[in-house]
Amino acid sequence: MAGFVSTLIIFAAATAGAFGILFGAFFAISFAIRREDVTGTLTGHAPTRACRSARFLTQWHRVRWIA
Repeated sequence: MAGFVSTLIIFAAATAGAFGILFGAFFAISFAIRREDVTGTLTGHAPTRACRSARFLTQWHRVRWIA
C-alpha cells in the first residue's frame, strides 16, 4: 500500500508541475498579447521575444497580415 501512495504522490506532483508550466506559458503569452494591444505595434517589428512568440502562435507573423 505504501508503494501505491508514493506513486500517487509523485503523479500528483508531476501533474501539478506540468500544469504550472502550461499556465505560466499561457500567462506569458497573454501578457505579451496585451502589451502588443496597448502599444499598438502589430504593424511593425515585435518589441520583445515574448511578443514575437505570441505573434508566431497566433499567426500574426505571416506577411499577409502585415499592413
